[in-house]
Amino acid sequence: MIAYSRHLDKYGERFADWDTGNKSAAHQILKSITSFDFIVVFLIVYHYLSHLAGITVKLQGRAVDVVEAHEMVAEIQDIYRSEREGVEKGFDHIYQHSVRMAEKVGSAAEMPRIASRQQHRANAQAATPQQYYQRNTVIPFLDHIITSLNDRFAASAKIATSLIGLVPSILCTRDVCLEDAVGQYEDDLPSPELFPMELYRWKNHFLSDPPESRPASPAEAIKRCDNTMFPNISVLLKIACTLPVTSCECERSASALRRLNNYMRASMGKQRLSNLALMHIHYDKDINLDRVVDCFAQLHPRRLELDSLLK
Repeated sequence: MIAYSRHLDKYGERFADWDTGNKSAAHQILKSITSFDFIVVFLIVYHYLSHLAGITVKLQGRAVDVVEAHEMVAEIQDIYRSEREGVEKGFDHIYQHSVRMAEKVGSAAEMPRIASRQQHRANAQAATPQQYYQRNTVIPFLDHIITSLNDRFAASAKIATSLIGLVPSILCTRDVCLEDAVGQYEDDLPSPELFPMELYRWKNHFLSDPPESRPASPAEAIKRCDNTMFPNISVLLKIACTLPVTSCECERSASALRRLNNYMRASMGKQRLSNLALMHIHYDKDINLDRVVDCFAQLHPRRLELDSLLK
């Protein structure tokens, strides 16, 4: 509407027309998003990244969801390998969809000019636009996803993540293989050969508890772990608390700070902001307001005692 002054047809002359600079910028943006190159790349990214939608949600959840998400990683990797092997058949559907969308906005299927020497974009030889985008966009994109998944979810990362299976809320509801984790941290354990019996006793210790009262994180589980009764599990829980499986908790804290430290609290000090952030992040904890008032009165005594106006 801005590029071709169509807002005047809808709202009339009572609205001032856009200046030349804004109209030129709007025209350039419109030209970019209606080009065939933008449409086909957008559909490629939208189609192939849709496989990661479930994994991203799982990895942003709590510990239980993280364990389930890492069990799904192998399946997602197999899917991308199959997409890479059948790239011609899979991309044909995306390309036909791109052609139909481009026709609706007045664009034609075309490919960039192939130069003999090119450093700023992919330049693989191709006879048709479909072949060009398959070789220069789809195949490098799929290779990048497969490589990133292999690097991010390596064998050592999966073994470290399996330690969350020691959390009672997971251990009592799901079978988690911990043999590889015990083998990797065998030098740190006091008696690794007794770990299977110890794990059996650790699981039975929480089976009689209701599901809502079982520890749901390594930090909660280690508080209820007796070092004498469960020495191996205690060490593994300490390792699980140390290893950063995900950064979701840190990101939640950063999101809370963005909500708290706004323009209305720009002059608030660091100590008060930190205390307010703790109250906001751990909102599920019960706070005894009477005890808080008593502590505040003891820290800041007044010479004149003020009675309540409501009495």
